[in-house]
Parts: sequence; structure tokens; C-alpha cells
Amino acid sequence: MQFDVLSRVIARRKYDIFIFLLAIIVRIITWVLIPVDWNWDSYHHWQISYMSLHIGFREGRLWDLNGCEYIWGIVPHIFQSSLLYLFNTSKILPYRIFNLLAGSLNSLLVFYIGRSFYNFEIGYKSGIIYALFPVAAVFDIIAMQDTIALTFLLSSLYFIKIRPFWSGILLALAGQSRTELLLIGFVIMSGYILRERLSTWSQPFIIGYMLITGIFGIHLVQQTGNPIFPLYYSLYNIFGGMKNENEGIHFLNLMLRWLIWKLNVWPRKITGITLLFAAFTTAFLIPYMAWKKWLNYQPILYSITTLAILSPVFLTYIGSDFESFLIMLRMINPITALSIPILIHLFKRYMGSENKKMNDLPFLFSLIFLIFSFTLIPPHYSVFQDKATDAFYASDKVFEYYNGGTIVSDYPTMNYWLIQKYELNAKNIIGNHYSPYYYKVETPSSYAQWLSDNNVTLWIYWDDRAKPVWEIISLNYPGLLILLEDLPAANIFLVDQNKLLEILENSNN
Repeated sequence: MQFDVLSRVIARRKYDIFIFLLAIIVRIITWVLIPVDWNWDSYHHWQISYMSLHIGFREGRLWDLNGCEYIWGIVPHIFQSSLLYLFNTSKILPYRIFNLLAGSLNSLLVFYIGRSFYNFEIGYKSGIIYALFPVAAVFDIIAMQDTIALTFLLSSLYFIKIRPFWSGILLALAGQSRTELLLIGFVIMSGYILRERLSTWSQPFIIGYMLITGIFGIHLVQQTGNPIFPLYYSLYNIFGGMKNENEGIHFLNLMLRWLIWKLNVWPRKITGITLLFAAFTTAFLIPYMAWKKWLNYQPILYSITTLAILSPVFLTYIGSDFESFLIMLRMINPITALSIPILIHLFKRYMGSENKKMNDLPFLFSLIFLIFSFTLIPPHYSVFQDKATDAFYASDKVFEYYNGGTIVSDYPTMNYWLIQKYELNAKNIIGNHYSPYYYKVETPSSYAQWLSDNNVTLWIYWDDRAKPVWEIISLNYPGLLILLEDLPAANIFLVDQNKLLEILENSNN
């Protein structure tokens, strides 16, 4: 009897199961090709999740050694912290597996969206294409926040006609998972209200969206003073607010200067023209859809908004920084997932033939192209694994020299390896973010006191965050930091405890 029930379920859901399993297989193959999580941001997100679980949550907040706990979405860190707690582990592996499954679910959601808004054939073809999309496969197997953010975004679109309240909640969760999706959510909600007015469909959507956004906004106000701090910080950085020459300039003035500069530069570049076209198309289409009262407008609303906001994030790297372009290419995944059903629908409507075989040719060519692209795309990302393995090796060397005390390290990948492999206590690692420099103190003796108060025995020089601390200590107290290892990943220094004691005694006299 149970076998018969299972057989009927499989028969009824065979297309769903096929797409989901296809996506899983593709992602497992990609994992085999790129076994090491190569993206250092994955380890930074892990660091926030792990430190929040073991330190921050007791204080009612997120926690990070580098002070970055609130510049990204909160939800993925809560998810990863939950997995670390549930499996009683410090490994990044559970979240990578979670993302693999969520990425496979995204392929299924693309199928459901195409089927719901258009027809079964469009949905089925769309789901298969996204399951085979290599960029999605590459980023669905690392511990980044993008995959779960896309799951929320696609789920919101799927439920918008049948469960508007839950659709609003899911859109808000997407915005609290990936910073740019918060801005996308604001635009989508505005377009939805413009089209639906305050109808019985739009009101639950608005309530659901505002409820979740409000809850997270209250927490952000308590911790940062800004209800949309991740978005504000991201835009402030884009507009040049983090540069020394722009210190003290108001956000709106920075934005205006940036817009004037970009409007002068973009018309002279193909990528710039593309971005301007996407922005103007979105600004025109959203009110036009509302005016003409389009039916089934929701996929287009989600798609063009996502295209307009995410495309500048990766297109601007074309022709300049190939490594950064590859890393930011993950922004194409939401655009692709939302656009595939629309493009297939438009092709069938305006270019389709009565001959079914002719209609299937573009789909078949797409499959061939996607399969061929797997010989090109994963190898480009595979080389990035060296940076992670270099960091692991540096951590191995750190532990060889470690004899108790506190390690100062700003490198999340190294911190991950020290905690995961050597079971170092979370409280035995701090970042230079906690040094006097980042509290606007440059009195040399304060740095010696800081090293002593925290029982620092090893100090790691990795990036610019360590530079000002190094300059002050090395200039005023030469010999206090003794170079042990000069490695590709980082420099390892020993804190001379006798020298430190001598400095403190002299400063107290």
C-alpha cells in the first residue's frame, strides 16, 4: 500500500523530481570540480555566524572580529548560526550543503513560476535551463548569502497571486539576506501598489513586507542607528564615502556627485549605455504596466527591477578587473532565474512556429551551450582555491608557533581554519578592529597596553586593516613584533613579551 502511494506521488511529481535531481547532480559535479570553498567572503560570513553564536547572541546582536556584522543581510547569518548549533560543529560544510539544496530548489521554483504565469512547457524548459546554468551551480556550492536570498525572491514571486501576505514576507526576507534585494524589494512593492492600488491583494502583501522589514529595522536602529544600515552602507561605499577625501560629505551630496560623474561617463561606454537603457526601461515600464493594467505583470516587475539594480554590480567590471568580474558575476543568477520564463514566453509568442520541432530548437541549442560552458566556467573559478589553501597553510604555521594567549587576525579564512581544525576558542582570536586606532586613539602606549590587556601572543598582518596598527607599533616600538613567517597569505609576528613588559614599565614611570 505504501509503495503504491509512493509510486503515485512520484508519477504525479515526476517533472518536479527530475528538475530537482538534475540540479542536485549538476551542483554535486561542480563541487567535485571545485571542492574547496574559494570565496574568502564565505569565510567572513562564517566568521560572523560563528562569532554571533558563541559571543554575539548573548549580547542580543551579531558579532564579527572585523566590525562588519551589519553591513550584509542578517538572515543568512542566523541560518548558518542555526546550522552550526544544530550539528554542534564549527565546519562550513553544513551551510554549503544547505546552499546546494536551496540552489536546486531555486531551479524548481523557476519551473513553478513559468508554469504558474505561463504554461507547463515554459515552466519545464525554464527549470531545466536554470538547473544547468553553470554560474548558478558554481555559487550554489559555496557558503555565500546569495543562494538563500534568491530562494526568498523566487518564492515571493511564486506566491504573489495565491498568498500575497506570505509573498510580502518572503520578499522582505530576501531584502534582509542580500543588501541589493532590499532596494529591489522597495521598488517591487512600489510597482505592485501602483498597479493594484490598496486592493484586497495588495494590502496583505504590504503588511507582510512591512512587518518583517520593520522587525529587522528596529534591531538595526538599536545596533547601528539606521533601519536600512546595510543598504545605506553599500550605497555610501559606492558613492565614494569611504575615501579619505570625501570624509564628512553628506550622503545626498555624494550621491549627486556620483550620478553626475556616471551620467557623463556611461554614455561613452557600451556597458554604460546598457545600464542606462535598463534603468530608463524600468522607470518607464513600471508605471506603464499600472496604466495599462497588465495581467501577469508580476514576473516582468520582478525581472526588470532586478536587472536594473543588479546589472551595474557586475557589468562595470567588464574590461577592467577580470577576477572581480568573475566574483561579482553571481549577480547574474537572480536576473537569469527571473528572465528565463519571460524570454521563452516572448519567443513563443512573437517568434514561435507552428512546427513544434522548430520551436524546440532554441531550447536544444541552449542545452548544448550550457553543457559546453561547463568546460569553461568552473575552471576559471577553480584557480581561486589556491588563496584559500594558502590561508589554511598559514593557519597551520600559526598554530605551530601558538603557545596560548590571544591571536590578532583579520583574515576570516585563517580564523576559520584555526577554529575548525585546531579547535581554538572563539575568545582567543580578536581583530585589529578592536585596537586603539579604530577608536581614534594614536597614543603609542595605548597599543602596547592593548596587546597586554588582551594577552596577545601572535599578531597577523593580512590587509589594510592591520596597516595603521603595524605602522604605529613598528615606528614607536621596533622589535616588539618579531617576524616569524612571511607567507603568500599573511605575515606572522610574535609579540615579544619581555619587550612589551619593558615598554609598559617605562610608560608607567
